[in-house]
Amino acid sequence: MIFRSLASSSRGNAYLVTDTDTTILLECGVSYKQLEKRTGYQMANVAACFITHEHKDHCAAAGQVIRHGIPLYASEGTARALGLGEAEIIVPGESVQIGALRVMAFPVVHDAAQPVGYLIDDLRTRERLFFAADTRGLHYQVTRPTYIAIECNYEESLLERSERIPAMLKERIRHSHFEVSDVIRWLHRQDLSSVLTVWLLHLSAGNSNEEAWMRRFQQEFPGLEVRICPE
Repeated sequence: MIFRSLASSSRGNAYLVTDTDTTILLECGVSYKQLEKRTGYQMANVAACFITHEHKDHCAAAGQVIRHGIPLYASEGTARALGLGEAEIIVPGESVQIGALRVMAFPVVHDAAQPVGYLIDDLRTRERLFFAADTRGLHYQVTRPTYIAIECNYEESLLERSERIPAMLKERIRHSHFEVSDVIRWLHRQDLSSVLTVWLLHLSAGNSNEEAWMRRFQQEFPGLEVRICPE
């Protein structure tokens, strides 16, 4: 299984997962033109797209994805919030199989209609990807993950000191996004013995520090490969 970030920030999110035979898109939060460009004009090879919620930086191209004949999966609440009657509804706890990739949605905490994350299994290799984008926190104990792609949005001390963010927006961020210390605590509760890579998603441009965070993750999880998804 290959996980690839096409975009990862508040300006837009999009990620590819492929087993080389089947490719799916997680999120489509940039324009369709940008999706074409960033996939090397290979959107025709995308078998399906799964979005987590209705915020534009995760679903900006949803309508175009559908118009180009790519099945787009979303929770019922997300599809309703976007007015996408053509969307395929995925029910949390139930799985959808695309080629040899089995995708199961699970609920997350975020300020959206019915936000979800995704657990993706490669039925041939037994690899497993746990994917959670925008969320306030997670209470899941993930069984046998091979890859973890998880939001790591902000650092409380940086957010608190920020003078450009209004107090109301700071509170919204605190109640809807994953803070770096909370991510670390969540990872420590997981069995990471089979994990090959942890991907950190959706870093805030003004409230994160990539270099300091990488040093911190290396200290907390020696020997574990941790990567920050580029914007």
